[in-house]
Amino acid sequence: MKTANTLRKRMGIIAGTAMLVIGATLPLAGTAQTDGMTESELIDEGRNIYENVCIACHQPDGMGIQGIYLPLNNNPLLTGEDPTYFIATVLNGRGGMPRFDTTYNDEEVAAIVSYVRQEWDNDAEPVSAEQVAEVRSQFEMTVPTPEGQIPQGPYSGTPDAGTPIVADDDDATPEGTPES
Repeated sequence: MKTANTLRKRMGIIAGTAMLVIGATLPLAGTAQTDGMTESELIDEGRNIYENVCIACHQPDGMGIQGIYLPLNNNPLLTGEDPTYFIATVLNGRGGMPRFDTTYNDEEVAAIVSYVRQEWDNDAEPVSAEQVAEVRSQFEMTVPTPEGQIPQGPYSGTPDAGTPIVADDDDATPEGTPES
């Protein structure tokens, strides 16, 4: 009898704990998970970054500055079913927009893109860090030195081409150094 009562008490404690856990997580059941953050946390993170970085150019209403910075509000290029274009733009920049590929990690880029895709009059699905990582892997930014910027003369050559950048032997003396 004593064992049965102890067992009932333990089962009651376990059932009560389970009910508390279920009750505490029930409000989150309708919230999508995106990379360890709930959708609302992702949007909040995106809002925070937007308000600290993007707002100066794209404005609080997302309408940008006509003729200078494109609008983000009601922009079908940003709210389409496939977010690749928008993710690539945030990562690599475009026009006067800086690139953010080295500034933000995949989750932060996902937050920014998700926020914009759902803010103002926009109503598009959020994106995940995995989607950002996939787009990031597709773009390897290699910017060769423009022909007009390749040094000429004794220090010519570029490291990319495997050409050593060395001075002519005649210039490697104090006499070969120009006077200041």
